Amino acid sequence: MPGPHDAEVLHFGRQPIVDAAGIPQAFELLYREAGGNWANVLDDSAATAHVIARTLGGTGLDWALRKHAGFVNLGRQLLLDDVLLLAPPGHFVLEVLESVPMDACVLHRLAWLREAGYRLALDDVPALSDDVRKALPAVDFVKVDFRLASRAELPRLADAVLQADRLLIAEKVETAEEFALAQRLGFHLFQGFHFARPEPLTAPLPHLDRAALARLQALLAHGGPGDALLAELKANPGLVAQLLRLSVAMGVRPARGFGSARALLQAVGQDSLLRWVQLLQMSDGFRLPSEPSVRAQAAHRRACFMEQAARHVRPHDAAFAEAAFLTGVLSLAPLPPDGTRRDIQDTFPVTRAIRDAVLHRQGELGGLLHAAEVYERGGGMR
Repeated sequence: MPGPHDAEVLHFGRQPIVDAAGIPQAFELLYREAGGNWANVLDDSAATAHVIARTLGGTGLDWALRKHAGFVNLGRQLLLDDVLLLAPPGHFVLEVLESVPMDACVLHRLAWLREAGYRLALDDVPALSDDVRKALPAVDFVKVDFRLASRAELPRLADAVLQADRLLIAEKVETAEEFALAQRLGFHLFQGFHFARPEPLTAPLPHLDRAALARLQALLAHGGPGDALLAELKANPGLVAQLLRLSVAMGVRPARGFGSARALLQAVGQDSLLRWVQLLQMSDGFRLPSEPSVRAQAAHRRACFMEQAARHVRPHDAAFAEAAFLTGVLSLAPLPPDGTRRDIQDTFPVTRAIRDAVLHRQGELGGLLHAAEVYERGGGMR
């Protein structure tokens, strides 16, 4: 059976955005390469897709953001792509990179996103340019780069933003003198090494493989039958775990929790599932493995064993069999490094019967899970 090191690991960074008292009010989420607190960003859309996917489907919003908003960078491609709409407006602030020209298409998109409830920020602003003036009516925050902005230009820039009734964020603040200057100029929030360096975050990653995403996209794009789509979803337990977390962010979780992969698919919807698959492909591309991992195969075997055993115990109860499958998936689902099985109560919105089975081996589902574990230890599923 797989051990803790068989799961892949996701990487990203988190830097606080603080008020004048140094209390975090938000976090910027940053792309990070595996194995280090650094970034080599060759494709800004892929980097941001990576961060959003890791936050929504890997760690969950609460663990990554601690109830605060997450600022994420957007280049032109992702700004105009509807996969962005998977990021819930109440949890994310969209930072438009300084390299994005404020043409009519971009300004229209910013107005539309703001109307849809998103908060927007201009990132890395060094001076009061024509593009900054054009964008001011459509954004909520202006992040001023203290490494690039001239001290002579700062008062005029800050005054223009304040006159437009927008919030000022001083970023890349590295000294006490820069912090004091930003305060004198009326900045509201602050970010930089003077307060905290980016914190590298790692957590086990629900496994997906390149071939599975390609099959799912083909089914979704061509309107494949629902049974085929459900079968493909169930064949990929890592995706089931990701969609459970995504459902929390989307606010589509049922009051009593999900009891089956079928109910999860219906709640998330095929449009959102297609966007999720596209986001994952944009994020990882060909870096995804071509075949399922050992952990993913083990989770699928356990879930299928439990589903078949449930059909034997209750031959005419399809709902019980579906709940047994979901129990098997969650029993091997990865959690954040400081998480425990008890975090299933908050991380995965499933029924109480499934939670009790995974946490305490209680009920009929708990009995089936125990039987599966005994069977695995005996070598019957190898």
